[in-house]
Amino acid sequence: MTRERLAAARSLIAIDLVGEPTYLQTLPATMHLGVGQGGRVLVWLGDDAGDEPLLDPVRPDRPPEVELHGEGALPRAVLNHPRAQHVETFFDGLGDPEAAPLGWWHARVWLRAA
Repeated sequence: MTRERLAAARSLIAIDLVGEPTYLQTLPATMHLGVGQGGRVLVWLGDDAGDEPLLDPVRPDRPPEVELHGEGALPRAVLNHPRAQHVETFFDGLGDPEAAPLGWWHARVWLRAA
């Protein structure tokens, strides 16, 4: 990652990702990816200048292709995937006093066929 790209990144988040491994690489806001402790994915996000995807209001009749989990507030940029079909999110405000004092956010993403 060049210094210019790192300087342009707005935030760093750690995410647990289950499912489609290329999901985070193809997000419009992703500036850089790395690996953190315990295999968590470190994502440097830039400005999310892209349009939010037009989502279906009804959950598809299949398992989600991607599940994301992270600490603190949910950054909307991780859900603005160009292939997103339907997204469900929830927040566990209690969290874990040591592992996640700010709580955990969870998201399930169904993707449109490529």
